[in-house]
Amino acid sequence: MTTKTKWTLSLLSALATALIMQTQGAGLKTDFTPLGIVSLELASNLAQVQHILALWNHEALVLNIGLDFLFIPAYTFFFIQSLQITLAKHSLSWLQQLGKKLLVVAYVAAVLDIVENILMIGSCLGHYSATSICATASIASAKFVGIGFTLLYLIASPIITYTRKTAN
Repeated sequence: MTTKTKWTLSLLSALATALIMQTQGAGLKTDFTPLGIVSLELASNLAQVQHILALWNHEALVLNIGLDFLFIPAYTFFFIQSLQITLAKHSLSWLQQLGKKLLVVAYVAAVLDIVENILMIGSCLGHYSATSICATASIASAKFVGIGFTLLYLIASPIITYTRKTAN
């Protein structure tokens, strides 16, 4: 399978699973939870979690978390493919080194997402505490930071490479 085919499949799988999650999880978006499932991921205290759980249909929530387990490998595959393509186009050593580190970050984000989902399932079942809520929000935040840096790299590094080529 060619690199372009792998990348296209990774993009389509990430988009398809994201669309399915968004469609299925539409009922999780309220005035209090405008980000849907992300609102629970980032809830930082007992009162927020209790309010969110009281607002939402538990079956819809559990299904959305289950769908996230399909989204995780899809977005991870997309980031890995995108990073590998981007790495192949760089001649700057610092961009190469950063890209290689972000390959690890993509896998770490996936593991963090799995742990976060397990903690949220516990919350759905009523097994939560201030500690588990803090852990869920911290893990989600770390995941989002890693994904954010990866996206920033994927957007900025081609611009840096192009700017450098046109300057020479």
